[in-house]
Formats: sequence, structure tokens, C-alpha cells
Amino acid sequence: MIVLMLSADFFYFPEVRRHMTEDIILAWRDKDFIITYIIKNYLWILILICVLSIYFTKKIFKFIDRQYSPKYMNLFKQISILFVVIVIVVLGIRSNFYFKERPLNLTNAYRLLKKTENIQLILNGVFTQYHSLVYEDKEKGVINNGYPLDQGLKNARNFLLSDNEIFSNEEYPLMRCLKNTKKTSNYNVVIILLESWTPKYIDSFNGNIGYGVTPAFDKIAEGGIKFVNAYSAGSRSQYGLIASLIGMQAVPGVIRYYGFDMMSRITQIAQPFNKRGYFTMYAQSFPRKSIYMCSVAKGILNFSEAYGSQDYTKLMDISNDYDDYAMFDFISKKLEDIHNQGKPFFIYAFTGTTHVPFIQTTSQFEKYPPISNENKYLNTLYYADYSIGYFIEKAKKDGYFDNTIFIFMADHPVPFALHSMDTKQRFKIPFVIYAPKIFKPQVIKHTVSQADLIPTLYHLMNINEPFSAVGVNALDNNANHFALICDGMNIVFVDKNGDYVTSNRDVIMESLLKKNDTKYYELNNILLSLDKSIVELFIHNRWYT
Repeated sequence: MIVLMLSADFFYFPEVRRHMTEDIILAWRDKDFIITYIIKNYLWILILICVLSIYFTKKIFKFIDRQYSPKYMNLFKQISILFVVIVIVVLGIRSNFYFKERPLNLTNAYRLLKKTENIQLILNGVFTQYHSLVYEDKEKGVINNGYPLDQGLKNARNFLLSDNEIFSNEEYPLMRCLKNTKKTSNYNVVIILLESWTPKYIDSFNGNIGYGVTPAFDKIAEGGIKFVNAYSAGSRSQYGLIASLIGMQAVPGVIRYYGFDMMSRITQIAQPFNKRGYFTMYAQSFPRKSIYMCSVAKGILNFSEAYGSQDYTKLMDISNDYDDYAMFDFISKKLEDIHNQGKPFFIYAFTGTTHVPFIQTTSQFEKYPPISNENKYLNTLYYADYSIGYFIEKAKKDGYFDNTIFIFMADHPVPFALHSMDTKQRFKIPFVIYAPKIFKPQVIKHTVSQADLIPTLYHLMNINEPFSAVGVNALDNNANHFALICDGMNIVFVDKNGDYVTSNRDVIMESLLKKNDTKYYELNNILLSLDKSIVELFIHNRWYT
């Protein structure tokens, strides 16, 4: 069976530059075409493989018959050997010999090489097929999107394209680039993804209720471009990371396991900055191995450096390992040095202090008695906010603040606060672009999402390279603003004005619109078109060149 799978992969890989995964299961429906294609184009290679397989199989069995004579082994010894073999297998599939580590998966390959196409060469079809089968078993209930692909691509292209963009390559239908680029912008860029930050607890977003735990961020929001109707791409960190770093929503059935074990080419968010001579860095408050993000940042996204919690010096006496203050102090020192060298920089930082469980901070940040989950969260939010305030003040002191664009957005809201909220409220997040020396403060009310980050960056920085993203420039008032959200196995589409539909790809599950309203079906058509485009283009490696 392994020989057959590897043989099939041998024919498949040269055509699409990735290994067979779930495709080998789906291929049965196209068996007539596949058999005809192989016989027509690879007949002699197929015959050679079959002949060699039979020949070597016979040779191996003959060798075993000559060299090995069975010996009696008692039952106890057989069981002991079987136990040892099982232990070796269980330990061997892990990235080290500690049971706390996850089993080896596709993402581990990115520790060795930097380019997606090279990663394919160190994987094999049997390994990827195994992971696909495991995934299929875990994700039962995924409904196939039956929307016509041609119509879906046409709808998606019409919906996503803005006035100053063109589609750059018909082989990659959603890949766009700027039509007219102005003079290159050389601003520094710092993107901060905020773990579990929720508008309900941020006074500048909640109508000044008065929780009082985000004074630094409230000052940033009031002095920046504040998006009051921003949405996450899902309810877990992976969704926010994927949407912001790749520009794609992780709709059901596309990206597996921990999120970044992809085998299709993507927009490498740091690459255009590398080409401009920027210093590029990814940093997170979590350990380096968390979701393998440091390996992903360097291996997939092309950041030149990547750091996790092991790399920071702890300065505050808090028991939380996800120390935002330590991370921002580390980043600040790096940027001070880079700025003194006269180099611009592009930074993506992911905070972590506000991640569950909410660990007690020092008495300085115990604004609320830690007697409830909510109070513990508020105290960690207070600490995280203090850390951001320190970072901004250090940027001013070190001289690069005036020429830097700071972008803040949450990965998702805090889960415990969402149980009684409606569909849209469960995914609302804070989103602010802060550069008071570059942009005037304003409040933007149209819908935006994390997947808007890449298009917005390319427009802000006048980057003339292609990009693929299911999002638009958040600052373009004429664009078709929207949010596409993964809600378990359902998908939510929120339009520019806040109207929404929830679909399981078969029927509309929820909407405040009436069925006799034409918008009810229009929004569902756009939802299905975007979803169909993501799935088909990504799994067939037509997402990005």
C-alpha cells in the first residue's frame, strides 16, 4: 500500500508541486480521467515502477528466506518486545522524547527550510496522507460548498477588487496588485496582535463604562484611526494569526492541525519589506514552540528574526510565563539599536499575558480583587496595557515614534464574556491604526476584519508587488468592506453596514434579514463565492504564485 501511495504521489507531485493528501480520497470520482492521463503520459514509467516493485519484492522475500529461520519465542518475550516497539513508535513520532510535546506534523518541516516549495521535497505522500485522514476523522460534519466555481470566482473577483487594483495573473484568480503606486513609503511598521482583548472591557470602545484597565490603549485609540466595527476571523488565536498574516480566513476544510502546516504558496508578509532593506522581526509572548509560530515566521513568512518567551529577560515579578512587558522591553531594545543604525523596520508582535488561565500579577496591577475569572482577566489586561504604554513611550524617547505606523488588533475576544452575546458581538475586536504624526484621528464605522491587514499595508506603503487576500484596504471608503468569520463549522458574512448571514454552506442558519429581502440572498451568494474561492484556490495551489 505504501509503495502504491508513493507511486501515485510520484505522478501527482510534478503537476501541482505538492503531495497528495485528501485528494487521493477524492480522486476516485475522477478515476477514468486519471487512469487515461497516466497511461497516455506516463505509461513507460508506470510499467517500470510495477516491474521494479515486483522484482525487488521477490528479491527481498528470497533474501529473508535464505537468511532467516524462525525461532520459538515464549509469549512473555513476545509481549515484552511488542511493548518496547510501541513505546519507541510513540516516542519517535514526537519532536522530542517529552510527552508534553505534540507529535511530529507538517509544520516541523519548516524548521529545516525556508521556502514552501522546498518544504514539499522533504515530506512524502504517505506522511501527508496520514495527517489528512486524521484530520478528516476529526472534522466530520464539514459540508462541501456546492456553489459553481466559475461563478464563485467571478463574484469574488468583482467584490474584492478596488479602483486602484488590478488582477495580476489569471492562473491565480484572486492575486491582485496596485494599479498606480505613488512614491515609496518608508515608514516603520509595528503590528501588535492582542491576545483576547475585548471591546466590552476597553473604555474607548465601550462608551466609557469605566473599567479603567486600559488607560494607555484608550489614549492610543483616541489619537488614532479607530475602527469600531472590526471583527475577528474566528474564536481562536490561529484564526486571527492566519487572517492577519496570510490574508485568508481558515474556513472549514482548508487548513489543518495547528493552522500553519500548509502546502500551498502564500503572500509572504515580510518579504516586500526585506526587499526594501527593512529589518523584519516576529515576536510573541508565548514560548517559541507555541503553534510553531517562530518557525513559521522565519520559514514561511520570511521574517529575518523570530523570538519567543525564552528569549526575554523577566523584569516584573509575575508568575505568568506570557510576559508582555518582557517582550516589549526586548522589542524596544532591538528597535533602538536598529533605528540608531539608520534602518527602517517591520515588526509583528503577539501579546500573551491576557491568555487563559489568567495568572495573578503583582499588587501594582491588582485593580480588582482576584475572586472571579472576570476580575483576574481585568488585572492581566491592566498589566498588558501598561506594557503597551511603556513600549509607546520608549518609542518616543528613542526617536522613531514620529515615523512609525502602529497597528493594533485583537486575535479574538475573551471567550467567557461572549456567551450571552449575539453572533456579531461574539467576534467584535478592537482595531486601531496609530500614527498621530502621519494620520489625523478619526472614527471609522464601516465593517473591517483581520484579513484587511495585508491589503491595507500594501496601500499604505505603496508596495507594487502582488498579494492575495480575502480582504480590502480598510482605509478605502469606496471598497466593499466586509468580514468573513469562521464560527465552528458555520461561516458568517457581515457586510459594510453590519447586516449578516450565517451559513453552513448548505442553508442559511441565521440572519436578522427577512427571507423576502433581496439582500438576504445577495449576502449568502457572496459568502458562498468567497468560501468556494478560498477552498478551491488554496487546496489546488492557485492562491499565490
